[in-house]
Amino acid sequence: MASPSATDSPEEESTDVPELTQTETRAAVSRLRAKNTAPGPDEVPGRALVLALKELEPQLRGLFMACLEQGQFPSVWKEGRLVLLRKEGRPADSPSAYRPIVLLDEAGKLFERIIADRLVSHLCREGPDLDENQFGFRRGRSTIDAITSVRALAKETISRGGVVLAVSLDTSNAFSPYPGVAFGRH
Repeated sequence: MASPSATDSPEEESTDVPELTQTETRAAVSRLRAKNTAPGPDEVPGRALVLALKELEPQLRGLFMACLEQGQFPSVWKEGRLVLLRKEGRPADSPSAYRPIVLLDEAGKLFERIIADRLVSHLCREGPDLDENQFGFRRGRSTIDAITSVRALAKETISRGGVVLAVSLDTSNAFSPYPGVAFGRH
C-alpha cells in the first residue's frame, strides 16, 4: 500500500492567508452591533472591546491570524449564555411567550465578522457566479430589493396575460437556531 504524498496531508496544504490588516479589524469593530449590549460568557461587554481596541488591536490581530492560518475557530467562542426574554402581552406559562437569546463573546463575534467580510469580498471578486436573484448575504442588496424585484416580475407577467403564484414559508420555528451552543447554568 502506497503512503500518501505530502500534498494529500492537510498539514502540508498551502495556507496562503492574507495578512489581517488594521483596517479590516477596525471595520469589523465599527460594525459590531453589540457595542452596548449584554456580554457573553466571558463577561466582556462589546463597549469595553471597542474602547480597548487601540491597546488590544495588535494582540487581537495576532490571535485572529493564528486562527485563520490554523483553520480553527476557538470552541470557547462557540459557547453562549441563554437568556429568555418575555414577550409583552403573552401568558407567562406559555413557552411561546419567551424569546430565546444567546449571548456570545464579543471577540468571537468580531472574528466572525472578519471571516464574513473576507468571504463576501472573495465571492464578489472571484465568484462563484451568484445568480442575479440572490439577495441574501450580498453587500448592497436588501429585502426591499428582493420585494421590488418580485413585484416587477409579477407586474410584467400579468401584463402579458400570465398567472403569478407566490409561496411564502415561515420556517422560523422549524429548526433550532442554536446548534452546538453549550448552555451553562447562569
